Amino acid sequence: MRTAVASVVAIATAVGVGACAGGVPGSGPGLPIGGISTTTAATVPSNAIAVVGSFAISKKSFAHWLVIASRLPYVNTGTTPPPVPDPPSYKACIAATRAEYAKGAKIPSASALGTQCASRYNQLSQEVITLLAQDAWVQGEAYDEHARVTPAQVDAAWTSQSKTQFPTTAKLDNYLAESGFTVADVKWYLLFSLLQQAITTKADAGVSNVSQAAIASYYHAHLAQYTQTERRNLDLVLVASAATAAKVKSLLAGGAAFSTVAKKYSIDPTTKNTGGVANGIQPGEETARLNAAIFTAPVGVLEGPLKTAFGYYVFKVSASTPKSTESLHAASRTIKAQIVSTREQAATNRLRTAFTTSWKSRTTCAAQYMDSTVCGNAPASSGATGTTGTS
Repeated sequence: MRTAVASVVAIATAVGVGACAGGVPGSGPGLPIGGISTTTAATVPSNAIAVVGSFAISKKSFAHWLVIASRLPYVNTGTTPPPVPDPPSYKACIAATRAEYAKGAKIPSASALGTQCASRYNQLSQEVITLLAQDAWVQGEAYDEHARVTPAQVDAAWTSQSKTQFPTTAKLDNYLAESGFTVADVKWYLLFSLLQQAITTKADAGVSNVSQAAIASYYHAHLAQYTQTERRNLDLVLVASAATAAKVKSLLAGGAAFSTVAKKYSIDPTTKNTGGVANGIQPGEETARLNAAIFTAPVGVLEGPLKTAFGYYVFKVSASTPKSTESLHAASRTIKAQIVSTREQAATNRLRTAFTTSWKSRTTCAAQYMDSTVCGNAPASSGATGTTGTS
């Protein structure tokens, strides 16, 4: 799901989640230093939207990131973002939506506008619930796997990113003002990016150790990939009748160039304008009779006329490249890279499955913030369920 928040701050990693700061401005997500308890709280505190293990994701965090999710699509567009949908009445959202209609246009009823606002709120809510829960998951996983990131690493990443994306203070200030992000938020995003890299690196440990026996086994199992069939280059002319074919062959035997004769007489749309040249022909590419003639003809000898279902061919094999097989030694580097890539993908899939299963089971959401993507207590078919009342 690529959404308003996720499209900007998602990180494509082995755990496959969007990760950024879960806390309010300047606070960070506030996870306990000792990691996240494996024991999930039976109930969600009144000031929280969910608990991951024993860690509560606060409503204050949710409200902060709801603002960001609402604003991000409008950053650098010159358009003022609409107000954040305000359940249960959606009064401000309804008023803003009504004001968007041109003068004289038919405006939907307050109930219909309220439904639009509720739909938008539910979408944004789902984005943010997923985002904040998965933030906690990444931190917990990193702690469990002893994957550490130092403040110095985060600061270095911030320095590098800010130089590229925000070369001036004015650009940074404008982005922060439009998006609702704080510098602390962005640094937390970088922290989670680094944490995910560290988790992935640990999951991939050892995959690059590929033995020569494994390389040789792959080579023999996929030998066809390293084998080039015989290829032949042709000069040819295709004509419609035996009489024309005899004339063409006579001209060519007398010294006329294939390029000249093909442009004047050939009916083959593929080679007529290339001077009759057809290079790199492999066995089986042409009809059976033409294929047999091509691959039995001596190089440099004028052949034909050869009658086929398409007409009469007069041709000459101008060059032949024999069948060849790349040696195991020459292919080893490519094979090793392929094996490593396959192993990395398998490790990624195992990590993604185990990560999601483990952390979702430790996540309990309040009823009005239920999302089946991340909430272990959600009905299988539920999305995010925000308050949808209208005025």
